[in-house]
This record gives sequence, C-alpha cells and structure tokens, in this order.
Amino acid sequence: MTAGTVLVFLKYPEPGRVKTRLAVTVGDDRAAELYRDWLTQVLTTLQPLRPDIAIVGAIDGAPAEQFADWRPLVDRWWQQPAGDLGTRLDAAFREAHETGAPVVAVGTDCLELDAHLVRDAFAILTSHDAVFGPATDGGYYLVGSSRYLDGFFDGVRWSSPETLSDHTRRCENRGFSHDFLTTLPDIDTWDDWLAYCRRAGRIP
Repeated sequence: MTAGTVLVFLKYPEPGRVKTRLAVTVGDDRAAELYRDWLTQVLTTLQPLRPDIAIVGAIDGAPAEQFADWRPLVDRWWQQPAGDLGTRLDAAFREAHETGAPVVAVGTDCLELDAHLVRDAFAILTSHDAVFGPATDGGYYLVGSSRYLDGFFDGVRWSSPETLSDHTRRCENRGFSHDFLTTLPDIDTWDDWLAYCRRAGRIP
C-alpha cells in the first residue's frame, strides 16, 4: 500500500481550451505551448515522491492515449467526470481514499510547488483532517484530506477570490480540523508569468 496519493489535475493542452486569461495576451497557441511545458515541469517536480506516494494524473479534455508524452511521470491516469470542480474533486478523492491512505490534489498553475511542500502536506494530514496550500489570489494550489470527508467540497465558490475562505468555513462548519502550507502565487495571466520568470531567473 502506498503512503498516499497525489492527484494532479490536468487539461489536455489544446489551443483555445487552456489558460484563456493568458491567451488574451499571447494568443491561444502560445498559451497552450506554455501550459504543455508547465504540465511537464509540475509532474517532473513531483517525481521524488515516488514510489511511496502514487502520482495520479486526473485528466480532462482528451483520452489517456493523448497524454502519452507524460506517461512515464505518472502511476496511472484517472478521467475526470462531468461537473464543476467540486464534483470532480469529490469523485477523485472518494476513489483515491479507497487505498486507506491520505490524498492530496494539486493543479498546474503554481510552478513554485515542490516535492518538499507536498511531503509537508502529508505530514500535516497525520494530525489534521485537511490541508490547504493558499494561493495569493484567494484560491489554493493544493488541497488534501486524511480520509474521505463527506461534503468536504460542497458550498465552495470555485475560481474566485473566495474559494479558500469558503472552503475553510466549510471545514469549520463540519468540524474538520485543518492547517495551511505557505502561500504561493498561481500563474493565470501574462503578468503572473512575467513575475514568476523574474523570481525564477527565467526568460519568458
């Protein structure tokens, strides 16, 4: 049995369907190209977690065969169902928790996420029901739970400045103990990307 599961929520990098706020500045093709690179970067960053923590690609927008370029970086694929983000997260967590181990989910918008932070999240889950990695825009780059928490993803305004506050309020209302990782920025716009490149010493 693994010590835990990391669900990496991915979209297929098809122009016009990913990073639409970024595409306003750089165009659909360039936005999809950047997003493709970010998929690789995030999945590569998580490799030190293996094999004791399983990496599951929670995919959307294409069948698993079209994600073949990233197959060596995951332990298995899981196709996201229809529904809003809360519905999809709940379904993924319900299935992943069948292993009896804690589960953490991340996206691909925070390039400053690393394997150490994810291990810190699992450490928090040894003494708390839930963990969040706050993002500077009011959302979060990571969410996890020590066991399946019924209703954990209900009543959250997704992709909004209130996402994290809604979710922590949900925890408080349901009596789910929770703690936080360090706050990090997501990348949604061209300005976000430029700011990240400056911090990382990269050329945009």
